[in-house]
Amino acid sequence: MTEPALAFDKKELRSVIGAFKAMDEQATDEAKKMGYELAQYAAQEVRKAALTRTVNPVAVRRIADGVRVSRTSKVGEFSYGFASQRFSGGGTTKELWRGFEFGSNRFTQFPKRTPRSSGRGNAGYFIYPTLRRIQPQLVAQWVEAFDRILKKWT
Repeated sequence: MTEPALAFDKKELRSVIGAFKAMDEQATDEAKKMGYELAQYAAQEVRKAALTRTVNPVAVRRIADGVRVSRTSKVGEFSYGFASQRFSGGGTTKELWRGFEFGSNRFTQFPKRTPRSSGRGNAGYFIYPTLRRIQPQLVAQWVEAFDRILKKWT
């Protein structure tokens, strides 16, 4: 029997962000620091998964190494794919990351299309599978840190 996935829906996230607005500046600074650390951890795990890819490993590593982690997000945000990250052929990670993550049956420079995952969309090769794998741990750490911040500042 599998363990149920821990996740927040959009309504819960909006209420959490609303709670941040009621906190003082020192509490929000601590929340930003905690969110940054968790996002850094998740990005590092994705980077490790990218190192295991054998189909066009240079491009995949370049995409994974080009992560940007927000220092101002209280919930921990990071993103991939930017127009400023160019490949020698003229393409950018903004244009190509989806092909290397999900594959394609039409374009031969990308790996084969990944199968559908449980729920919506395709499974992915290195970003989304890693995030699904570490999601329960991330959510538990985030909830624990958020509770600590609330106890400290209430």
